[in-house]
Amino acid sequence: MPLVMEKSKVNKKKIASDLSTAFTTAVASVEGARAGRKLKKLVAKSAKKIAGRIVDQIKRDLKKAEAASKSINKIEGALKGKKKKKEKTEKAPK
Repeated sequence: MPLVMEKSKVNKKKIASDLSTAFTTAVASVEGARAGRKLKKLVAKSAKKIAGRIVDQIKRDLKKAEAASKSINKIEGALKGKKKKKEKTEKAPK
């Protein structure tokens, strides 16, 4: 049974905005902390860099999973082929 991989789109901007909001809510939860302009700029820059790395890692993982799926399919195909050949040789009259 072949494995079916879903094609999933990875949106770098969405990941960056989610990280940015998470960072700002974390800063806001700290008592006495204030998110100034410089801090917001730093958070936005960092979120973009982190999102880029996350997207790259997700793409690498998907590529590895796809390669593994292909190799499993090849092995299954080879095993099915060998079973068919054995059945034919066993049924042949002598």
